[in-house]
Amino acid sequence: MQWIDDLEVEAWNSVIEELVWHLRNGRTPTTITRQFEPERGIAFRFSSAPPCFLAIADTSLEHHWKDAVAIIGRFPQLNATRLHCSSADPATPRRSPA
Repeated sequence: MQWIDDLEVEAWNSVIEELVWHLRNGRTPTTITRQFEPERGIAFRFSSAPPCFLAIADTSLEHHWKDAVAIIGRFPQLNATRLHCSSADPATPRRSPA
């Protein structure tokens, strides 16, 4: 499909690269979630396949996630795919309530 080919141009992004792989194998994710616990990475959930997890151990997770959200937003074929962020990075200092 042409739109998947167009999406693949953005495969320098590890989230998009994984997404393209799933799409080419007939699995459109229902939800894509950025998570930090128990592992750092991206969780893909599907309606007709088991979930899949892409570990991203380095600091590129946040950068790749932000870019992937923008890239996915340009493709109306993915409008039904929900994008979620799990709880904040546990390494990030938290402000205590005043």
